[in-house]
Amino acid sequence: MKKSNPKIYDGGLSWKDPAPRFIGIDQSYSGFAITSIVSDGRYHTEVYEGQGRGVERLRDISLYLGRYLEYSEHVENVAIEGYAYGSQMAHMAGELGGMVKLELRHWFWDTPNAMYPLIVVPSQVKKYVTGKGQGVQKNQILMHTFKKWGIEFDNDNAADSYALARIAAGMADLAYEKEIINKLLDPKYREKP
Repeated sequence: MKKSNPKIYDGGLSWKDPAPRFIGIDQSYSGFAITSIVSDGRYHTEVYEGQGRGVERLRDISLYLGRYLEYSEHVENVAIEGYAYGSQMAHMAGELGGMVKLELRHWFWDTPNAMYPLIVVPSQVKKYVTGKGQGVQKNQILMHTFKKWGIEFDNDNAADSYALARIAAGMADLAYEKEIINKLLDPKYREKP
């Protein structure tokens, strides 16, 4: 099986930077996206296209995520996108989400907010980025990410992971962003031990 290299979006954050990090994960079989961000806005985003099918692709993504998290130090909080329950591939999303939670548990066993991530439903991610939770198309997420934060992505999974990292960091300037952050303080949005 051919190995795939992730597409990297470099926002100036070095792996060796000791600043506290916040991670956002948009888990997808077709484009698994992860962003690390620090409080001054520097970030590092990767989108990985898993190889193989079924359990082989799940294993491939798991190995990729483990390599990424192994070098992620000083992680204070993690947010992952919740499931779209009406999806035709809900069972696959559940398998992938379970794998992500196990990897977080393995690598961040001593940091509860990283080990047990925030679960952010897709409508909350959309509202955080655009101000609207419904009727938002993928290209609108890309456009709003650029207009609001000056970050240009050509992949909607990358944009979602970036927004999730900002949510994990508690970054909020606008009223609707603050509303989302405050709502996510409710323990029901955090994975439970």
